[in-house]
Amino acid sequence: MNPLVDKTTTGVAAGAVFSPWWLPSLAEVSHTAAQLLPIAGLLWILVQFLVLMLRRK
Repeated sequence: MNPLVDKTTTGVAAGAVFSPWWLPSLAEVSHTAAQLLPIAGLLWILVQFLVLMLRRK
């Protein structure tokens, strides 16, 4: 069998076995990102707008 496939399936199986321990932290990170990304996106749009205005002078 292909060594890459063996390594991949072993990694997926290990992740499945340990998922009860890491899934709650992954969900928390996802929730935090969902709250912060709209704010970060708005700030990035404002930065781009300011750069555009400064270049027009």
